[in-house]
Amino acid sequence: MKKINSNKKRVMRNRTKLKKVNVDRFRITVSKSLRNISAQIIDDKINKTIISASSNEKEIKKVKKNKTELSKIIGEILAKRAVEKKN
Repeated sequence: MKKINSNKKRVMRNRTKLKKVNVDRFRITVSKSLRNISAQIIDDKINKTIISASSNEKEIKKVKKNKTELSKIIGEILAKRAVEKKN
């Protein structure tokens, strides 16, 4: 049996707990690298990404900001897209 590293164990443990508790909710994941930030809203019932926003998109790349301001912009864009998708 292969040994799973502690990061993957933690991610899987948290994900299984969230799937048990949040039956009718969506899950938000945020990935951060040294240069880029991306966020997704995921529906665990059908295992699909509903909405995503990333700093790699054209309209966001035009804005020259530091990472904190960039993360705020991505959060706002993700929220706008979620509201549009809901309606």
